[in-house]
This record gives sequence, structure tokens and C-alpha cells, in this order.
Amino acid sequence: MNTNTDSADARSAAAESLTSGPGAVAVSHPADGGSVPRHLGLILDGNRRWARDCGLSASDGHRAGFSRIPEVLRWCESLGIEVVTLWMLSTDNLKRDPAEVDALISIIADTVDELTAHGSWRIRHLGVRGAVRQPLLGILDRAVADTAAATGLEVNLAVCYGGREEVVDACRSLLAQYEAEGLSAPEAAERLSVEAISDAIGTGAPRPELIIRTSGEQRSSGFMLWSGMYTDFWFTSVFWPDIDQSALGEALADFRRSHSQRLPASVG
Repeated sequence: MNTNTDSADARSAAAESLTSGPGAVAVSHPADGGSVPRHLGLILDGNRRWARDCGLSASDGHRAGFSRIPEVLRWCESLGIEVVTLWMLSTDNLKRDPAEVDALISIIADTVDELTAHGSWRIRHLGVRGAVRQPLLGILDRAVADTAAATGLEVNLAVCYGGREEVVDACRSLLAQYEAEGLSAPEAAERLSVEAISDAIGTGAPRPELIIRTSGEQRSSGFMLWSGMYTDFWFTSVFWPDIDQSALGEALADFRRSHSQRLPASVG
């Protein structure tokens, strides 16, 4: 049995259902059926602007935005997407008003507890551990431990995450490993490679195939800087709290069209 083909067919069928079912966006699909990404990255942008437009506080916007996460993950799971990486808090976000940061960290902690309680999702933390304050760090660590044996959707929570910091941390980890093995500095430099850094960052997960950013901003801001080198980006003006199946379906339709039009890797 060709498991990869069967899995791709199942994901494609689910995507067809999401993008053509009742209330979903009307889209056309390539003739070959296409697929959905195995690994989807989400930049949860626009919470504060959504709140401003609604006459609410920034914290209200974050709370509204983070409340959307469980439902979005259920949509992804129904599609057969295997990994979702959510950028919840960047290292730059920590420079905002302390009151907003405190409220945001509390909201993230509540969200992590809710995702852990789901039971079948495997949670991982991406980010600079030293920048995550307690009790959030303990909550993240507990979520990772409690869901380690889960076999469902893999959910990467990028908290206190920065793309450049991720690359630096991977290099530091590798150099510490080489030092422990007794390698000299020149030997360690020789052993350090693109493949080694990719393995240190990837932790066995498939590379992201699609990254969606809400709010109208059209830049990566360093999200998945290394592993997302060949990733498709899809931008929407919808603020994250307003994300819906229509927007997700539109992104997947574009992803399918893009991949159907590409030449095989063997073609020059």
C-alpha cells in the first residue's frame, strides 16, 4: 500500500470538502486533484487593529484572536494537515507596553492549557526559553510533557520566537554538542553544515509548505526563516480574529493551483 499517496488523497478530499461545502468559498481546483500542505505555518497578525476598529482594548483583541485557535486547528486536522506552527508571541513583541505584554502572556497561558486539554494534539514549544517568563514557561513545559505520546495533529507554539534567534540557538546547540564530543574549534567548524542546522531546527518535522499571514502585512518578519526558505506565503487582509473557513479555503486553493503549475524537480 502506498501510504503517502493514500494520505495525500485523503488530504486532498478534505480540502475539496472545506473549499466547496456549504458556506465555504467557491474555488476552482487543478485537474490533478492537488493536495494540502503537510505543515502549515500561521502568523496570527491583526489582533490589535481588529480591537481598535471595534473600539476595544489591545488585550480584548488578543483574547478574541487566541479564542479562534482551537477551531482553526480542528479545521486543519479535518483536512489531514499533520503539523501546524502558530506564531503566538515574537521576541519583538516583548518590547511593547508592559501591561499589554502581561495580559498577552496570561492569554497565551490560558490558550496553552486549552490546547493541552484537547488530549490528542501533540504540543511543542519553539522559541527562546530564557525569554519566556514563569509561570508560562512551566505551563508550556507541562503541555509538551503531557502530550508527548499524543498521535494527532502536531501543534508547534512559537512563543518568544524569532527566526534569527532560532538559527543562532541551533548553532549554539550544535557547537555545545561538538565540544562535548571533544572536537576542536576547527573540527567543529568543519562539521557544522546546512544539513546539521536544518536537523537541529526541524526536529524531525516536515518543512513548512505554506505560511499564512493575516492582517494585510506582506512580509515574513523572520518567521521560520531557515526552514521556510522554499515555503509558499499567502497574505490576506483579514485580521486574525476574523479568520474563517473561507479565508483558509482560499489559501489552500491558491496553494493547490501553485503546486499544479510547477514543473517536476527533474525538469530543468
